[in-house]
This record gives sequence, C-alpha cells and structure tokens, in this order.
Amino acid sequence: MLTTRLLICLGIAALSTPALSAQFFIIQDSKTNRCTIEERPPAPWDPNAVVVGDGAYGDRGTAEFDMRRIAACAGNQQQQQIDR
Repeated sequence: MLTTRLLICLGIAALSTPALSAQFFIIQDSKTNRCTIEERPPAPWDPNAVVVGDGAYGDRGTAEFDMRRIAACAGNQQQQQIDR
C-alpha cells in the first residue's frame, strides 16, 4: 500500500516537472521599441519594460516565432536588416 502511494506521487511529480522548466517572455523597451526575449519577467519598478505577446512561453523557439509576428516588434526586423 505504501509502495503504491509512493509510485502515484512519483508519477504525478514526473508529469508536473516540465511545467517547472524555464519560461520565456517577450519584453519591449518602450524607449527604443526594441523587443528581446528574456527568461524573467520585467521588474515591476522598470516602467520602460513591457511584456508583449501571450505572456510566458514554454520554449524559446515559440517566443521567437511570435516575436516576428507581433506588430510592435516589427522594428526589430527592420533594424536587423540595417545592421547587416
């Protein structure tokens, strides 16, 4: 009986472990209108940093894909083309 409960608890813990992994946020600096992908949300005392997009992303690739599609971050693509 104890073994069964232990296995159930381990199974639940194994399923919830991916939810504890890194999260990515698309942060826009309102002064420069540049977007970056960060692993932490912006500090509450920084009025220039704004989260854009759907909030927290589970992987960096999805965040990068959405950043390309967000109109507020379109200036990043133009600036990157100029920089090259």
